[in-house]
Amino acid sequence: MYDDGIVWAVFGMTWVFACAAVLIIVWHLRSKRRLEKMTLVHQERMKAIEKGVPLPEFPDLNEEAKMEQFNKVFTPPKLNPRWPLGVGALIAMGGAGYMVAMLLSSHPDAAMIWSLGLIGVFLGVGLFLYYFLTRQPEGK
Repeated sequence: MYDDGIVWAVFGMTWVFACAAVLIIVWHLRSKRRLEKMTLVHQERMKAIEKGVPLPEFPDLNEEAKMEQFNKVFTPPKLNPRWPLGVGALIAMGGAGYMVAMLLSSHPDAAMIWSLGLIGVFLGVGLFLYYFLTRQPEGK
């Protein structure tokens, strides 16, 4: 029913998106683990300070460098609050491009799977809605 070329094209696109998703999940989990580890170190140090236990000094850092290093470790990364707009536009345009490419294809089976691009379009629209429903008012 379907041409092998179309099946392999869809398989390839799925493979690319799956690899990207796995990389994003790995990056998130590594960052989360690092933050949890640093939070544990911070809690241990704070309990030691409360009990009056002397803390080992960092080897070759002065007090200002220690505070700078502490702030780098314990400050969460600042995300641009408009990130859903950029990601949503990218995904929606990718889905729309896929739909157009399948509809304009000369292969008859390609026109049958154009609706797969709707996944990307609706995912992008969902990110747009997420941004507009969760953004902070201008005055705050």
